[in-house]
Amino acid sequence: MPHELEEPAGTVTEATIPESFERVAAARPDEVAVVCGEGTLTYRELDAGANRLARVLAARGVGPESVAAVALPRTPDSVVAVLAVVKAGGAYLPVDPSYPAERVRFMLADSAACLVIADGATADRLPDPPVPVLRLDDPETAAALAAADPAPVRDADRRAPLSVRNTAYVIYTSGSTGHPKGVAVTHTGLAALVATQVERLGVAPGSRLLQFASPSFDASVWEWCTALLSGAALVLASRDALAPGPPLAATVAEHGVTHVLLPPPVLAALPEGSLPGVECLVVGGDASSAELVRGWVPGRRMINAYGPTETTVIASMSGPLAGDGRVPPIGRAVAGTRLHVLDTRLRPVPPGEDGELYVSGPGLARGYLGRSGLTASRFVASPFGGPGERMYRTGDVVTRTPGGDLEFRGRADDQVKIRGFRIELGEVEAALASHPAVAQAVVVVHRTSAGPRLAGYVLPRGAGGVREQREGEIDFTAAAVAADVRAHAARRLPDHMLPAAVTVLDRLPLTASGKVNRAALPEPVFARDVYRAPRTAEETVLAEAFAELLDADRVGVDDDFFALGGDSIQSIQVVTRARARGVQVSPAQVFEYRTVARLAAAAATHRRDGARAETGDDSGWTPLLPAAAWLLRRGPGFDRLLQARVLELPEGIDGAGLAATLRALLDRHEPLRSRLVWERAAGLRAGPPGAAPVLRRVGCDGRWGGEPW
Repeated sequence: MPHELEEPAGTVTEATIPESFERVAAARPDEVAVVCGEGTLTYRELDAGANRLARVLAARGVGPESVAAVALPRTPDSVVAVLAVVKAGGAYLPVDPSYPAERVRFMLADSAACLVIADGATADRLPDPPVPVLRLDDPETAAALAAADPAPVRDADRRAPLSVRNTAYVIYTSGSTGHPKGVAVTHTGLAALVATQVERLGVAPGSRLLQFASPSFDASVWEWCTALLSGAALVLASRDALAPGPPLAATVAEHGVTHVLLPPPVLAALPEGSLPGVECLVVGGDASSAELVRGWVPGRRMINAYGPTETTVIASMSGPLAGDGRVPPIGRAVAGTRLHVLDTRLRPVPPGEDGELYVSGPGLARGYLGRSGLTASRFVASPFGGPGERMYRTGDVVTRTPGGDLEFRGRADDQVKIRGFRIELGEVEAALASHPAVAQAVVVVHRTSAGPRLAGYVLPRGAGGVREQREGEIDFTAAAVAADVRAHAARRLPDHMLPAAVTVLDRLPLTASGKVNRAALPEPVFARDVYRAPRTAEETVLAEAFAELLDADRVGVDDDFFALGGDSIQSIQVVTRARARGVQVSPAQVFEYRTVARLAAAAATHRRDGARAETGDDSGWTPLLPAAAWLLRRGPGFDRLLQARVLELPEGIDGAGLAATLRALLDRHEPLRSRLVWERAAGLRAGPPGAAPVLRRVGCDGRWGGEPW
């Protein structure tokens, strides 16, 4: 009896990322490849910059089957660096510098990265790994790049020939063994991925794709590959500019974004109708509801995408969604991928019945880096293919509709998704249990009106556990243990994996067979300090925003947003709600200050001083802003750039009055009286107020003349 599976959607010629990109760059050299703020890079400029850096990387040991980590902010330099790594033949490992130091250190060691590409700002936030760091803003690096050949990189320039079967990138994802695991993905499925996007999403030269996903997640691979391997433009923006709500909508509108991939929770945070210029909206990373689709499908093509990290980003896509009230399907296989719905004995199940989803085909990842046993347990032999063909066991339960589409039903194991992030509960439990005072830890998903949250339960070591609370006495012992265990876990886990609550128990409820009875665990106790009421207007606004988003009865000024269960997406929603009520804060400040009182103090300082949200060094030295650093590294000639504007002044203004006005402006704003210096890195040093001339008389021939006013 023939088994039911999805066949590849056509044949695509395999090619490495450098081959695919260079074909596009040669055909469209003067078209825009990257947009960042008001700056752009053409395909010619991007190709030349990546070729220069690739040669520098090859000289430092990057080549086929080596790993180079990229720890850079969202600037054109990050795109140049990723392209340079794959042009040199290596595999790039994206590293989020905001991750806990222990996690970054583990990723660098586990991947055996041969170097880290960073800049002055991100290098300072990295742990002290025994891995060389190539700082792009170092004068020696700048000199090496200027001297490097911008011509295409060929196998003769690499340490070994590059093949489609070499690793292209490594993405770390949550691991059930207690540590994150690195997924090694080859070039094999990337050409098919791009071909699918061009065909199904209408991506073409002239399209603009937003880089929304964090580089540490494989959705970012979809974004930059789809854009740069099809002749479209990739749009970059800062983290603040991508905050769900008005900032994200404004960024999309400002840069004319036509295609965007967003997780359903992010899309749900946007006002309906706020993305009028988006022609194609792709949702993925989490289950999407019929209500969400109904609100966003009018006037555009809307697609539901599905794909585990162990495939080349996307394994299936729906057709254009109709918004007809039905649960949106995850669709059918993309090119280079086959999907199998099987029972526990690896037999195909008929349409309408639930089964576990397996993925096979060229788009499958190679496996888990350095973990052959784990790879063998998840990448199993395929009974439906040729000799040596494998299937990846996704753990997702699906059903096939009579029309041939797949619908997601749930999970077959302990893996969960919280706001689009894939999390293995075992890794979170291991982080809690690594605390020296914890004998055993259990983590479950707690459903609340604000959405699913992780809740941890720990059993302390030693008899007696936590002392009991006597009548009239406030017991801080359990709260102190919970807070210490959570702080310990925060040094190992990124924010999206940190339990919103840690509850200390004297004993764990057990089933008759001796296993933990998760259904009998008590309601989680969310960590919070003694309540102190808001005292200022800023504190009141922020406390209300915290309470609304976290479904709390009340929030005090000392309460920690993340200890109460907040996450990165909700932190952005705090910013949106606070700004709507006149309190100016940034997402970075929510992460830095965390409590109502500290965040309100930062907002009050901003209001009093009119200062920008992120201030520079009090010594007068500040690091270059990303756009300025990128401009500096574009090569010779930056010093000849000049910005000029002709202003028409009202009648009656004399030179002395104008000079006094400009002097007050320069004295007030340090950047306007700063010069480029090389100190701890490339940066700006502001001169003292009153030092620089602000106005000189210009003769009719255009030459400077006379003394300053």
